[in-house]
Amino acid sequence: MTMARVTRGLPLACLMLLLLRRAPGAGAQVTRGFELHQPQDKVSVAVGETLTLTCTTSGTASPGPMKWLKGWGSGNQTIYDQTVPLTYGMRAVDGSDTDFTIHLRNVCPEDAGTYYCVKFRKTVSGVEVFRHGKGTEVSVHAKPTPQGNGCC
Repeated sequence: MTMARVTRGLPLACLMLLLLRRAPGAGAQVTRGFELHQPQDKVSVAVGETLTLTCTTSGTASPGPMKWLKGWGSGNQTIYDQTVPLTYGMRAVDGSDTDFTIHLRNVCPEDAGTYYCVKFRKTVSGVEVFRHGKGTEVSVHAKPTPQGNGCC
């Protein structure tokens, strides 16, 4: 039985859905070996210094932004968002498709916490978490100076 004979009596919407199911990338989540690497477990930085958070990716993933979040869950704070030009975290390798390492300058005690590198994927309703790193625990210690800490 040929495909033309099978599909002749189907409504147009059904035919479109059949075609989309067969088209590579259409409606499918492409994940060919995608990996996200967040190698730092713990990092300690002095007040006023620059913090570097490392994250790299490899392989192919579905479309969607990369972000750095401080904290996890409903109380998280976006530190870096690939889709927003001005965020707190600055890319170490601007324009890279695989290196999402960021720098946080002039670190303050309030910057202590756990940071997550997160790959999101686009969905019909917006974006959702696709992959995330294990988290990097950041501690901030005082910088012994006679003039104060120069923070924020």
